[in-house]
Amino acid sequence: MNLREAVLIKLDRLDSYACRLGLVRPARWECLLSSRAPKIYAGQLSRTNPQWTSYFGVTPFASSSRNIQFDLCHPLPIPDGSIDAIQSEDVFEHIAFNVLPEILKEMFRILRPGGLLRISVPDYRWSVYVDRSLRSEAGEIIFDPGGGGRLLDGRVVDGGHLWFPTLELVQSLLSNSPFASQGAINYLHYNRLDGSGKLDQIDYRLGYIARTPDHDPRHRNSSQAISIVVDCWKS
Repeated sequence: MNLREAVLIKLDRLDSYACRLGLVRPARWECLLSSRAPKIYAGQLSRTNPQWTSYFGVTPFASSSRNIQFDLCHPLPIPDGSIDAIQSEDVFEHIAFNVLPEILKEMFRILRPGGLLRISVPDYRWSVYVDRSLRSEAGEIIFDPGGGGRLLDGRVVDGGHLWFPTLELVQSLLSNSPFASQGAINYLHYNRLDGSGKLDQIDYRLGYIARTPDHDPRHRNSSQAISIVVDCWKS
């Protein structure tokens, strides 16, 4: 972390603290809906994110001047077709897989026609994730200590990764979503079963992604994808 990032993170903390004290008004749904191009960032939005001035974060944790405190597992209090774009980077893997279909339906509902949902989740065929993960006797990944949380009695608790995305898992999720029947789904980055990667060019103007070969310093001399990156468009 460089000095600039440290200062911005400190400002984020002061912002949240000021909101709790009532010194700064936290972001609200009406702030989002009244913006020129309403966009949602799923998760805690930081000043270190390039999306800071153009998106509103939605997080179950602390609110701030750019973060609305709300759990995405509940229906969103937003009218149909009111949002231009939604981005979710490294969030879905922290949510139980069986809950995600309803979240996708809600995201589809609130997007305007032509709106974009950009999803990126860690690809558990990337060698770095595979090598650091704990496996069962059958060889299945059961816990990734690099994803947060902890393993307790065979369950991941305290905010870790609850499932371990692969292309096939993400396809099974999205193929049953409204985006498959009433939109278009474009898989930009992923690793195949043999470990080789598909790395199409990403237009970061539609949503910056930190964990891609373009931006992640852990990616060295590899043809693999770091994240599964998918653009889901609403017709």
